[in-house]
Amino acid sequence: MIEICRKHDESLKLDRDTLCRQHIKDISFHRGLLDGLDFSYSVLENIDFRSAQMNNAHFVNAVLDNSRLIMVKSRGAFFDGCNFGKSLLLHSDFSGSSFRGADLSECIIKNVVFSKCDLRGADLSCAGLETCILDGIIYDDSTVWNKNLEKDV
Repeated sequence: MIEICRKHDESLKLDRDTLCRQHIKDISFHRGLLDGLDFSYSVLENIDFRSAQMNNAHFVNAVLDNSRLIMVKSRGAFFDGCNFGKSLLLHSDFSGSSFRGADLSECIIKNVVFSKCDLRGADLSCAGLETCILDGIIYDDSTVWNKNLEKDV
Protein backbone atom coordinates (compact mmCIF):
# COMPACT_ATOMS: atom_id res chain seq x y z
CA MET A 1 0.00 0.00 0.00
CA ILE A 2 1.25 3.49 -0.86
CA GLU A 3 -0.13 6.81 0.14
CA ILE A 4 -0.11 9.47 -2.55
CA CYS A 5 0.06 12.84 -0.86
CA ARG A 6 -1.90 15.67 -2.45
CA LYS A 7 -1.31 19.17 -1.17
CA HIS A 8 -4.90 20.38 -1.11
CA ASP A 9 -6.83 17.11 -0.95
CA GLU A 10 -6.96 14.02 1.20
CA SER A 11 -4.17 11.54 0.62
CA LEU A 12 -5.01 8.74 -1.76
CA LYS A 13 -4.17 5.20 -0.62
CA LEU A 14 -3.50 2.70 -3.40
CA ASP A 15 -1.92 -0.71 -3.59
CA ARG A 16 1.41 -0.25 -5.41
CA ASP A 17 0.77 -3.47 -7.33
CA THR A 18 -2.51 -2.14 -8.72
CA LEU A 19 -0.89 0.75 -10.58
CA CYS A 20 0.47 -1.44 -13.42
CA ARG A 21 -1.80 -3.11 -15.96
CA GLN A 22 -4.96 -1.54 -14.54
CA HIS A 23 -7.83 0.55 -15.84
CA ILE A 24 -7.93 3.64 -13.64
CA LYS A 25 -10.68 6.14 -14.38
CA ASP A 26 -11.86 9.52 -13.07
CA ILE A 27 -9.23 9.98 -10.33
CA SER A 28 -7.59 13.25 -9.35
CA PHE A 29 -3.86 13.16 -8.71
CA HIS A 30 -3.92 16.97 -8.51
CA ARG A 31 -0.70 18.06 -6.80
CA GLY A 32 0.12 14.40 -6.20
CA LEU A 33 3.66 13.32 -5.38
CA LEU A 34 4.05 10.46 -7.86
CA ASP A 35 7.85 10.33 -8.19
CA GLY A 36 9.10 6.92 -9.30
CA LEU A 37 5.68 5.25 -9.47
CA ASP A 38 5.02 2.70 -12.21
CA PHE A 39 1.78 3.01 -14.21
CA SER A 40 3.10 0.93 -17.14
CA TYR A 41 0.58 -0.91 -19.33
CA SER A 42 -2.33 0.82 -17.56
CA VAL A 43 -5.27 2.62 -19.08
CA LEU A 44 -5.57 6.00 -17.35
CA GLU A 45 -8.83 7.56 -18.44
CA ASN A 46 -9.93 11.08 -17.50
CA ILE A 47 -7.17 11.48 -14.90
CA ASP A 48 -6.33 14.89 -13.44
CA PHE A 49 -2.54 15.16 -13.06
CA ARG A 50 -2.55 18.96 -12.65
CA SER A 51 0.55 20.20 -10.80
CA ALA A 52 1.61 16.63 -10.03
CA GLN A 53 5.25 15.78 -9.46
CA MET A 54 6.05 12.66 -11.51
CA ASN A 55 9.85 12.61 -11.78
CA ASN A 56 11.29 9.24 -12.85
CA ALA A 57 7.77 7.77 -13.13
CA HIS A 58 7.04 4.97 -15.61
CA PHE A 59 4.13 5.12 -18.06
CA VAL A 60 5.56 2.60 -20.56
CA ASN A 61 2.87 1.42 -23.02
CA ALA A 62 0.18 3.16 -20.96
CA VAL A 63 -2.89 4.81 -22.44
CA LEU A 64 -3.59 8.31 -21.11
CA ASP A 65 -6.95 9.13 -22.63
CA ASN A 66 -8.60 12.49 -21.97
CA SER A 67 -6.19 13.19 -19.11
CA ARG A 68 -4.85 16.54 -17.98
CA LEU A 69 -1.09 16.92 -17.54
CA ILE A 70 -1.04 20.62 -16.71
CA MET A 71 1.91 22.25 -14.88
CA VAL A 72 3.37 18.77 -14.32
CA LYS A 73 7.01 18.16 -13.36
CA SER A 74 7.97 14.85 -14.90
CA ARG A 75 11.72 14.91 -15.43
CA GLY A 76 13.50 11.69 -16.34
CA ALA A 77 10.21 9.80 -16.76
CA PHE A 78 9.45 6.99 -19.22
CA PHE A 79 6.53 7.38 -21.64
CA ASP A 80 7.85 4.88 -24.23
CA GLY A 81 5.02 3.47 -26.35
CA CYS A 82 2.49 5.57 -24.45
CA ASN A 83 -0.69 6.66 -26.24
CA PHE A 84 -1.76 10.08 -24.99
CA GLY A 85 -5.17 10.00 -26.70
CA LYS A 86 -6.99 13.32 -26.41
CA SER A 87 -5.02 14.52 -23.39
CA LEU A 88 -3.82 18.02 -22.57
CA LEU A 89 -0.10 18.64 -21.96
CA LEU A 90 0.19 22.28 -20.92
CA HIS A 91 2.95 24.31 -19.21
CA SER A 92 4.78 21.15 -18.08
CA ASP A 93 8.43 20.07 -17.78
CA PHE A 94 9.36 16.65 -19.23
CA SER A 95 13.13 17.35 -19.43
CA GLY A 96 15.23 14.24 -19.89
CA SER A 97 12.19 11.98 -20.34
CA SER A 98 11.80 9.25 -22.94
CA PHE A 99 8.91 9.24 -25.41
CA ARG A 100 10.22 6.54 -27.76
CA GLY A 101 7.37 5.36 -29.96
CA ALA A 102 4.82 7.45 -28.04
CA ASP A 103 1.67 8.66 -29.82
CA LEU A 104 0.88 12.29 -29.06
CA SER A 105 -0.97 12.90 -32.33
CA GLU A 106 -4.40 13.60 -30.82
CA CYS A 107 -3.37 15.60 -27.77
CA ILE A 108 -3.04 19.33 -27.38
CA ILE A 109 0.36 20.61 -26.28
CA LYS A 110 1.32 24.13 -25.25
CA ASN A 111 4.45 25.56 -23.59
CA VAL A 112 5.93 22.17 -22.70
CA VAL A 113 9.65 21.62 -22.05
CA PHE A 114 10.98 18.58 -23.92
CA SER A 115 14.68 19.44 -23.42
CA LYS A 116 17.00 16.43 -23.80
CA CYS A 117 14.05 14.08 -24.41
CA ASP A 118 14.28 10.92 -26.49
CA LEU A 119 11.61 11.34 -29.18
CA ARG A 120 12.71 8.54 -31.54
CA GLY A 121 9.71 7.06 -33.32
CA ALA A 122 7.25 9.36 -31.53
CA ASP A 123 4.22 10.76 -33.36
CA LEU A 124 4.34 14.50 -32.63
CA SER A 125 1.80 15.61 -35.24
CA CYS A 126 -0.24 17.21 -32.45
CA ALA A 127 -1.40 20.81 -32.16
CA GLY A 128 0.80 23.31 -30.31
CA LEU A 129 4.22 21.70 -30.63
CA GLU A 130 5.61 24.96 -32.05
CA THR A 131 5.18 26.55 -28.57
CA CYS A 132 7.43 23.96 -26.90
CA ILE A 133 11.12 23.88 -25.99
CA LEU A 134 12.90 21.12 -27.91
CA ASP A 135 16.57 21.77 -27.03
CA GLY A 136 18.92 18.80 -27.19
CA ILE A 137 16.26 16.30 -28.25
CA ILE A 138 17.02 12.92 -29.81
CA TYR A 139 14.90 11.93 -32.83
CA ASP A 140 15.16 9.78 -35.94
CA ASP A 141 13.59 9.27 -39.38
CA SER A 142 10.56 7.55 -37.83
CA THR A 143 9.69 10.58 -35.67
CA VAL A 144 6.52 12.20 -37.05
CA TRP A 145 6.43 16.01 -36.75
CA ASN A 146 3.67 18.57 -36.78
CA LYS A 147 3.64 20.04 -40.30
CA ASN A 148 4.13 23.57 -38.87
CA LEU A 149 7.36 22.52 -37.15
CA GLU A 150 8.80 20.03 -39.62
CA LYS A 151 10.98 22.56 -41.44
CA ASP A 152 12.60 23.87 -38.24
CA VAL A 153 13.74 20.53 -36.79
